Amino acid sequence: MTDARILVVGAGLAGLAAAAALARAGHRVLVVDQALRPGGAVHRQPLPGGRSLASSAQARRWRALMAEVDAQGARIEIVCNTRFGGVDHTGTVLLTGEGAALINPRALVLAVGAREAVQPRPGWTLPGVTTAGALQTQIKTTAEAPAGRVLLAGSGPLLLALGAELVRLGRPPLAIVEAGRPFSRPLRSLGLPLSYMAEAARHLSRLLAARVPLLTGAHLTRISEADGALMAEVETRSGARRFAADRIGLHDGIRTNDTGLTDCAALPVLRLGDCREALGANAALADGRAGGEALAARLAGQPAPTASTTLAREASAQARLAQIYAHDGATRLAGLPDDTVICRCEMRTLADLRTLGPAPTTRQLRLDGRFGMGACQGRFCAEWVARIASPIAPHALGMPRWPARPISVADLLAAPDLTLGETK
Repeated sequence: MTDARILVVGAGLAGLAAAAALARAGHRVLVVDQALRPGGAVHRQPLPGGRSLASSAQARRWRALMAEVDAQGARIEIVCNTRFGGVDHTGTVLLTGEGAALINPRALVLAVGAREAVQPRPGWTLPGVTTAGALQTQIKTTAEAPAGRVLLAGSGPLLLALGAELVRLGRPPLAIVEAGRPFSRPLRSLGLPLSYMAEAARHLSRLLAARVPLLTGAHLTRISEADGALMAEVETRSGARRFAADRIGLHDGIRTNDTGLTDCAALPVLRLGDCREALGANAALADGRAGGEALAARLAGQPAPTASTTLAREASAQARLAQIYAHDGATRLAGLPDDTVICRCEMRTLADLRTLGPAPTTRQLRLDGRFGMGACQGRFCAEWVARIASPIAPHALGMPRWPARPISVADLLAAPDLTLGETK
Protein backbone atom coordinates (compact mmCIF):
# COMPACT_ATOMS: atom_id res chain seq x y z
CA MET A 1 0.00 0.00 0.00
CA THR A 2 1.05 3.61 -0.47
CA ASP A 3 2.43 4.96 2.81
CA ALA A 4 3.06 8.61 3.58
CA ARG A 5 5.70 7.68 6.16
CA ILE A 6 9.46 7.50 5.73
CA LEU A 7 10.81 4.01 6.38
CA VAL A 8 14.00 3.68 8.43
CA VAL A 9 15.58 0.21 8.50
CA GLY A 10 17.67 -0.22 11.64
CA ALA A 11 16.94 0.93 15.20
CA GLY A 12 20.54 1.58 16.16
CA LEU A 13 22.32 4.91 16.61
CA ALA A 14 22.16 6.05 12.98
CA GLY A 15 18.59 4.90 12.34
CA LEU A 16 17.07 6.42 15.48
CA ALA A 17 19.03 9.67 15.12
CA ALA A 18 17.76 9.98 11.53
CA ALA A 19 14.21 9.19 12.62
CA ALA A 20 14.31 11.88 15.31
CA ALA A 21 15.65 14.47 12.85
CA LEU A 22 12.99 13.61 10.28
CA ALA A 23 10.21 13.72 12.87
CA ARG A 24 11.37 17.13 14.11
CA ALA A 25 10.94 18.32 10.53
CA GLY A 26 7.32 17.17 10.63
CA HIS A 27 7.57 13.76 8.94
CA ARG A 28 6.00 10.54 10.15
CA VAL A 29 8.57 7.78 10.43
CA LEU A 30 8.35 3.99 10.66
CA VAL A 31 11.48 2.38 12.13
CA VAL A 32 11.92 -1.40 11.79
CA ASP A 33 14.62 -3.64 13.20
CA GLN A 34 15.24 -7.39 13.12
CA ALA A 35 16.17 -7.50 16.81
CA LEU A 36 13.61 -7.82 19.59
CA ARG A 37 14.43 -4.37 20.99
CA PRO A 38 16.00 -1.16 19.65
CA GLY A 39 19.70 -0.59 20.23
CA GLY A 40 21.65 -2.03 17.33
CA ALA A 41 24.95 -3.80 17.89
CA VAL A 42 26.55 -1.10 20.04
CA HIS A 43 23.59 -0.58 22.38
CA ARG A 44 22.25 -4.13 22.38
CA GLN A 45 19.72 -4.27 25.19
CA PRO A 46 19.66 -7.03 27.84
CA LEU A 47 16.92 -9.61 27.90
CA PRO A 48 13.79 -8.64 29.91
CA GLY A 49 14.67 -8.58 33.58
CA GLY A 50 18.40 -8.66 32.88
CA ARG A 51 20.99 -6.08 33.88
CA SER A 52 22.87 -3.83 31.49
CA LEU A 53 26.65 -3.93 31.27
CA ALA A 54 26.87 -0.64 29.37
CA SER A 55 29.41 1.88 30.61
CA SER A 56 28.16 5.13 32.10
CA ALA A 57 29.11 7.01 28.92
CA GLN A 58 27.26 4.50 26.75
CA ALA A 59 24.20 4.63 29.02
CA ARG A 60 24.12 8.44 28.86
CA ARG A 61 24.38 8.42 25.07
CA TRP A 62 21.54 5.92 24.74
CA ARG A 63 19.27 7.73 27.19
CA ALA A 64 19.84 11.01 25.35
CA LEU A 65 19.02 9.47 21.97
CA MET A 66 15.88 7.74 23.24
CA ALA A 67 14.77 11.02 24.82
CA GLU A 68 15.01 12.62 21.36
CA VAL A 69 12.92 9.80 19.90
CA ASP A 70 10.33 9.83 22.69
CA ALA A 71 9.94 13.60 22.38
CA GLN A 72 8.51 13.11 18.89
CA GLY A 73 5.64 11.00 20.22
CA ALA A 74 3.40 9.36 17.61
CA ARG A 75 5.42 10.74 14.69
CA ILE A 76 7.86 7.83 15.21
CA GLU A 77 6.70 4.21 15.30
CA ILE A 78 9.23 1.47 16.10
CA VAL A 79 8.45 -2.12 15.10
CA CYS A 80 11.01 -4.76 16.06
CA ASN A 81 11.38 -8.44 15.12
CA THR A 82 10.94 -7.28 11.53
CA ARG A 83 13.28 -7.87 8.59
CA PHE A 84 13.84 -5.74 5.51
CA GLY A 85 13.42 -7.92 2.42
CA GLY A 86 14.38 -5.29 -0.13
CA VAL A 87 12.99 -2.59 -2.39
CA ASP A 88 12.00 -3.22 -6.01
CA HIS A 89 12.11 -0.89 -9.02
CA THR A 90 8.65 0.53 -8.23
CA GLY A 91 9.61 1.58 -4.71
CA THR A 92 7.76 -1.29 -3.07
CA VAL A 93 9.42 -2.47 0.15
CA LEU A 94 8.96 -5.96 1.55
CA LEU A 95 8.99 -6.33 5.34
CA THR A 96 8.81 -9.76 6.97
CA GLY A 97 8.31 -10.95 10.53
CA GLU A 98 6.20 -9.18 13.14
CA GLY A 99 5.69 -6.10 10.94
CA ALA A 100 5.14 -8.04 7.71
CA ALA A 101 3.97 -5.71 4.96
CA LEU A 102 4.38 -4.57 1.38
CA ILE A 103 4.53 -0.77 1.45
CA ASN A 104 5.52 2.16 -0.74
CA PRO A 105 7.18 4.63 1.67
CA ARG A 106 7.88 8.25 0.83
CA ALA A 107 11.61 7.62 1.29
CA LEU A 108 13.84 4.81 2.52
CA VAL A 109 16.69 5.14 5.01
CA LEU A 110 19.01 2.14 5.33
CA ALA A 111 20.85 2.15 8.66
CA VAL A 112 21.57 -1.56 9.00
CA GLY A 113 24.99 -1.14 10.60
CA ALA A 114 28.17 -3.08 9.98
CA ARG A 115 28.99 -6.74 9.56
CA GLU A 116 31.86 -8.68 11.05
CA ALA A 117 34.55 -10.10 8.80
CA VAL A 118 35.94 -13.55 9.60
CA GLN A 119 38.76 -14.95 7.48
CA PRO A 120 38.53 -18.67 6.65
CA ARG A 121 40.80 -21.05 8.52
CA PRO A 122 40.81 -24.84 8.72
CA GLY A 123 38.24 -25.73 11.37
CA TRP A 124 36.48 -22.38 11.53
CA THR A 125 33.11 -24.07 10.92
CA LEU A 126 33.39 -26.40 13.93
CA PRO A 127 30.79 -26.21 16.73
CA GLY A 128 31.95 -23.79 19.40
CA VAL A 129 33.68 -21.47 16.91
CA THR A 130 31.77 -18.20 16.48
CA THR A 131 32.46 -14.60 15.69
CA ALA A 132 33.72 -12.40 18.50
CA GLY A 133 30.69 -10.22 17.84
CA ALA A 134 28.37 -13.14 18.61
CA LEU A 135 30.10 -13.61 21.97
CA GLN A 136 29.77 -9.90 22.65
CA THR A 137 26.05 -10.02 21.83
CA GLN A 138 25.59 -12.94 24.21
CA ILE A 139 27.30 -10.98 26.97
CA LYS A 140 25.23 -7.84 26.37
CA THR A 141 21.92 -9.69 26.34
CA THR A 142 22.54 -12.08 29.24
CA ALA A 143 25.14 -10.19 31.32
CA GLU A 144 26.98 -13.50 31.62
CA ALA A 145 30.22 -14.78 30.14
CA PRO A 146 30.16 -17.85 27.86
CA ALA A 147 30.78 -21.08 29.73
CA GLY A 148 34.19 -22.72 29.55
CA ARG A 149 37.55 -21.61 28.23
CA VAL A 150 37.44 -18.85 25.61
CA LEU A 151 40.13 -17.98 23.07
CA LEU A 152 39.94 -14.80 20.99
CA ALA A 153 41.75 -14.54 17.66
CA GLY A 154 41.99 -12.42 14.53
CA SER A 155 42.66 -8.71 14.48
CA GLY A 156 41.20 -5.43 15.65
CA PRO A 157 40.30 -3.39 18.74
CA LEU A 158 37.14 -5.45 19.33
CA LEU A 159 39.30 -8.32 20.61
CA LEU A 160 40.69 -6.13 23.40
CA ALA A 161 37.24 -4.81 24.29
CA LEU A 162 35.71 -8.28 24.41
CA GLY A 163 38.66 -9.69 26.34
CA ALA A 164 38.36 -6.91 28.93
CA GLU A 165 34.63 -7.60 29.27
CA LEU A 166 35.33 -11.28 29.93
CA VAL A 167 37.79 -10.26 32.64
CA ARG A 168 35.14 -8.00 34.14
CA LEU A 169 32.74 -10.95 34.31
CA GLY A 170 35.32 -13.12 36.07
CA ARG A 171 36.23 -15.34 33.13
CA PRO A 172 39.42 -14.04 31.47
CA PRO A 173 40.15 -15.41 27.98
CA LEU A 174 42.91 -17.97 27.56
CA ALA A 175 44.70 -15.51 25.29
CA ILE A 176 44.15 -12.88 22.62
CA VAL A 177 45.78 -13.83 19.33
CA GLU A 178 46.29 -10.61 17.35
CA ALA A 179 47.61 -10.80 13.78
CA GLY A 180 48.77 -7.19 13.81
CA ARG A 181 51.39 -5.56 15.97
CA PRO A 182 49.53 -2.51 17.31
CA PHE A 183 51.88 -1.88 20.22
CA SER A 184 54.90 -1.63 17.90
CA ARG A 185 53.55 1.62 16.40
CA PRO A 186 53.28 3.96 19.41
CA LEU A 187 53.84 7.16 17.43
CA ARG A 188 50.92 6.40 15.13
CA SER A 189 48.72 5.83 18.16
CA LEU A 190 49.43 9.36 19.39
CA GLY A 191 47.37 10.72 16.50
CA LEU A 192 44.19 8.99 17.70
CA PRO A 193 41.44 10.90 19.53
CA LEU A 194 41.87 10.98 23.31
CA SER A 195 38.65 8.99 23.77
CA TYR A 196 40.17 6.13 21.75
CA MET A 197 43.35 6.20 23.82
CA ALA A 198 41.45 6.26 27.11
CA GLU A 199 39.25 3.34 26.11
CA ALA A 200 42.24 1.27 24.98
CA ALA A 201 44.04 2.03 28.25
CA ARG A 202 41.04 0.80 30.27
CA HIS A 203 40.86 -2.44 28.31
CA LEU A 204 44.61 -3.08 28.50
CA SER A 205 44.78 -2.40 32.22
CA ARG A 206 42.10 -5.03 32.88
CA LEU A 207 43.76 -7.57 30.61
CA LEU A 208 47.23 -7.02 32.08
CA ALA A 209 45.90 -7.17 35.64
CA ALA A 210 44.32 -10.54 34.82
CA ARG A 211 47.56 -11.68 33.13
CA VAL A 212 45.84 -12.48 29.86
CA PRO A 213 48.47 -13.34 27.22
CA LEU A 214 48.42 -10.81 24.35
CA LEU A 215 50.08 -12.50 21.40
CA THR A 216 50.75 -9.93 18.67
CA GLY A 217 52.02 -10.70 15.20
CA ALA A 218 50.39 -14.11 15.71
CA HIS A 219 47.97 -16.12 13.58
CA LEU A 220 45.48 -18.82 14.48
CA THR A 221 46.25 -21.21 11.64
CA ARG A 222 44.09 -24.26 12.38
CA ILE A 223 41.29 -25.45 14.66
CA SER A 224 40.60 -29.13 15.32
CA GLU A 225 38.74 -31.26 17.84
CA ALA A 226 40.47 -33.48 20.39
CA ASP A 227 39.29 -34.99 23.66
CA GLY A 228 36.09 -32.94 23.67
CA ALA A 229 37.90 -29.61 23.22
CA LEU A 230 38.77 -27.26 20.41
CA MET A 231 42.50 -27.35 19.72
CA ALA A 232 43.79 -24.06 18.35
CA GLU A 233 47.17 -23.99 16.62
CA VAL A 234 48.77 -20.57 16.78
CA GLU A 235 51.80 -19.38 14.87
CA THR A 236 53.71 -16.73 16.82
CA ARG A 237 56.95 -14.88 16.18
CA SER A 238 58.70 -17.14 18.70
CA GLY A 239 57.23 -20.45 17.54
CA ALA A 240 54.05 -22.52 17.50
CA ARG A 241 51.64 -22.70 20.43
CA ARG A 242 48.52 -24.78 21.10
CA PHE A 243 45.48 -23.88 23.17
CA ALA A 244 42.67 -26.18 24.30
CA ALA A 245 39.45 -24.15 24.37
CA ASP A 246 35.71 -24.64 24.68
CA ARG A 247 34.81 -21.52 22.69
CA ILE A 248 36.76 -19.60 20.07
CA GLY A 249 35.76 -16.09 19.00
CA LEU A 250 37.09 -14.98 15.60
CA HIS A 251 37.20 -11.41 14.36
CA ASP A 252 39.01 -9.97 11.34
CA GLY A 253 37.57 -6.49 11.17
CA ILE A 254 34.36 -4.62 10.38
CA ARG A 255 32.80 -4.04 6.97
CA THR A 256 29.72 -2.18 5.75
CA ASN A 257 26.60 -4.33 5.88
CA ASP A 258 25.36 -3.43 2.40
CA THR A 259 25.34 -6.84 0.70
CA GLY A 260 22.41 -7.02 -1.71
CA LEU A 261 21.08 -3.55 -0.92
CA THR A 262 20.03 -1.59 -3.96
CA ASP A 263 19.07 1.94 -4.88
CA CYS A 264 15.69 2.77 -6.42
CA ALA A 265 14.82 5.47 -8.93
CA ALA A 266 11.23 5.55 -7.69
CA LEU A 267 12.02 7.00 -4.26
CA PRO A 268 14.90 8.56 -2.30
CA VAL A 269 17.16 5.88 -0.76
CA LEU A 270 19.72 6.97 1.80
CA ARG A 271 22.42 4.89 3.51
CA LEU A 272 23.56 6.10 6.92
CA GLY A 273 25.98 5.08 9.67
CA ASP A 274 28.09 1.96 9.33
CA CYS A 275 25.88 0.83 6.44
CA ARG A 276 27.40 3.70 4.42
CA GLU A 277 30.90 3.60 5.89
CA ALA A 278 32.04 1.63 8.94
CA LEU A 279 33.37 4.40 11.19
CA GLY A 280 32.07 3.45 14.63
CA ALA A 281 29.45 4.62 17.10
CA ASN A 282 30.28 8.34 17.25
CA ALA A 283 30.19 8.65 13.47
CA ALA A 284 26.98 6.61 13.22
CA LEU A 285 25.18 8.96 15.59
CA ALA A 286 26.42 12.06 13.79
CA ASP A 287 25.74 10.60 10.34
CA GLY A 288 22.21 9.58 11.31
CA ARG A 289 21.35 13.03 12.62
CA ALA A 290 22.94 14.84 9.65
CA GLY A 291 21.43 12.41 7.15
CA GLY A 292 17.95 12.82 8.59
CA GLU A 293 18.25 16.60 8.39
CA ALA A 294 19.58 16.41 4.82
CA LEU A 295 16.72 14.14 3.71
CA ALA A 296 14.15 16.42 5.32
CA ALA A 297 15.66 19.38 3.48
CA ARG A 298 15.65 17.45 0.20
CA LEU A 299 11.99 16.50 0.55
CA ALA A 300 11.15 20.14 1.29
CA GLY A 301 13.12 21.37 -1.71
CA GLN A 302 15.60 23.20 0.51
CA PRO A 303 19.44 23.29 0.41
CA ALA A 304 21.22 20.57 2.35
CA PRO A 305 22.62 21.62 5.76
CA THR A 306 26.35 21.88 6.39
CA ALA A 307 28.09 18.51 6.61
CA SER A 308 29.15 17.26 10.04
CA THR A 309 32.85 17.56 10.90
CA THR A 310 32.53 14.46 13.12
CA LEU A 311 32.54 12.14 10.10
CA ALA A 312 35.84 13.45 8.75
CA ARG A 313 37.43 13.19 12.20
CA GLU A 314 36.20 9.61 12.74
CA ALA A 315 37.21 8.57 9.21
CA SER A 316 40.73 9.82 9.91
CA ALA A 317 40.82 7.91 13.20
CA GLN A 318 39.64 4.68 11.57
CA ALA A 319 42.25 5.04 8.81
CA ARG A 320 44.92 5.43 11.47
CA LEU A 321 43.65 2.35 13.31
CA ALA A 322 43.86 0.36 10.07
CA GLN A 323 47.53 1.33 9.80
CA ILE A 324 48.20 0.44 13.43
CA TYR A 325 46.59 -2.99 13.06
CA ALA A 326 47.95 -3.75 9.57
CA HIS A 327 49.07 -7.35 9.03
CA ASP A 328 49.70 -9.94 6.31
CA GLY A 329 46.80 -12.26 7.14
CA ALA A 330 45.06 -11.92 3.77
CA THR A 331 48.20 -13.06 1.94
CA ARG A 332 47.87 -16.42 3.69
CA LEU A 333 44.57 -17.26 1.97
CA ALA A 334 46.16 -18.83 -1.10
CA GLY A 335 48.25 -21.13 1.10
CA LEU A 336 45.28 -22.71 2.90
CA PRO A 337 44.79 -26.48 2.55
CA ASP A 338 42.49 -27.56 -0.28
CA ASP A 339 39.86 -28.90 2.12
CA THR A 340 39.43 -25.55 3.90
CA VAL A 341 35.81 -24.42 3.75
CA ILE A 342 35.57 -21.00 2.14
CA CYS A 343 31.77 -20.68 1.81
CA ARG A 344 30.08 -21.79 5.04
CA CYS A 345 26.50 -21.86 3.75
CA GLU A 346 27.19 -24.20 0.84
CA MET A 347 30.27 -25.84 2.45
CA ARG A 348 32.36 -25.07 -0.63
CA THR A 349 36.09 -25.57 -0.21
CA LEU A 350 39.23 -24.04 -1.62
CA ALA A 351 39.54 -27.08 -3.89
CA ASP A 352 36.05 -26.36 -5.26
CA LEU A 353 37.13 -22.81 -5.98
CA ARG A 354 40.29 -23.89 -7.79
CA THR A 355 38.37 -26.23 -10.10
CA LEU A 356 36.80 -23.12 -11.67
CA GLY A 357 40.16 -22.20 -13.16
CA PRO A 358 42.12 -18.94 -13.03
CA ALA A 359 40.22 -15.68 -12.64
CA PRO A 360 36.65 -17.05 -12.82
CA THR A 361 33.86 -14.59 -13.51
CA THR A 362 31.19 -13.69 -10.98
CA ARG A 363 28.72 -15.82 -12.95
CA GLN A 364 31.04 -18.85 -12.76
CA LEU A 365 31.66 -18.34 -9.04
CA ARG A 366 27.98 -18.14 -8.21
CA LEU A 367 26.30 -20.51 -10.68
CA ASP A 368 29.02 -23.10 -11.27
CA GLY A 369 30.83 -22.92 -7.94
CA ARG A 370 27.83 -22.05 -5.71
CA PHE A 371 29.93 -19.49 -3.84
CA GLY A 372 27.85 -16.75 -2.24
CA MET A 373 24.59 -18.55 -3.06
CA GLY A 374 23.63 -19.65 0.46
CA ALA A 375 21.61 -17.97 3.17
CA CYS A 376 24.16 -15.22 3.81
CA GLN A 377 24.42 -14.41 0.08
CA GLY A 378 28.16 -13.83 0.35
CA ARG A 379 28.24 -11.67 3.48
CA PHE A 380 30.85 -13.97 5.00
CA CYS A 381 32.65 -15.43 2.00
CA ALA A 382 32.50 -12.91 -0.86
CA GLU A 383 35.56 -10.91 0.20
CA TRP A 384 37.77 -13.96 0.62
CA VAL A 385 36.53 -15.75 -2.51
CA ALA A 386 37.28 -12.63 -4.55
CA ARG A 387 40.77 -12.28 -3.07
CA ILE A 388 41.65 -15.90 -3.83
CA ALA A 389 39.96 -16.16 -7.22
CA SER A 390 41.26 -12.88 -8.63
CA PRO A 391 44.12 -11.65 -6.44
CA ILE A 392 45.21 -8.99 -8.93
CA ALA A 393 41.75 -7.47 -9.50
CA PRO A 394 39.24 -8.83 -6.96
CA HIS A 395 35.59 -8.41 -7.92
CA ALA A 396 32.60 -8.48 -5.62
CA LEU A 397 30.33 -11.52 -5.40
CA GLY A 398 27.66 -9.50 -3.66
CA MET A 399 25.36 -7.57 -5.97
CA PRO A 400 22.22 -5.45 -5.67
CA ARG A 401 19.11 -7.62 -5.98
CA TRP A 402 15.45 -8.06 -5.13
CA PRO A 403 14.90 -9.45 -2.59
CA ALA A 404 18.00 -8.35 -0.72
CA ARG A 405 18.20 -11.69 1.09
CA PRO A 406 16.53 -15.11 0.84
CA ILE A 407 12.95 -15.12 2.09
CA SER A 408 10.45 -17.91 2.67
CA VAL A 409 7.14 -18.43 0.91
CA ALA A 410 5.50 -17.99 4.32
CA ASP A 411 6.98 -14.48 4.52
CA LEU A 412 5.42 -13.57 1.18
CA LEU A 413 2.06 -14.97 2.19
CA ALA A 414 2.15 -13.01 5.44
CA ALA A 415 2.62 -9.66 3.68
CA PRO A 416 -0.61 -7.76 2.89
CA ASP A 417 -1.67 -7.73 -0.77
CA LEU A 418 -0.70 -4.58 -2.66
CA THR A 419 -3.87 -4.76 -4.71
CA LEU A 420 -5.85 -3.55 -1.70
CA GLY A 421 -4.49 -0.13 -2.59
CA GLU A 422 -5.09 1.38 0.85
CA THR A 423 -3.46 4.77 1.46
CA LYS A 424 -2.46 5.92 4.91
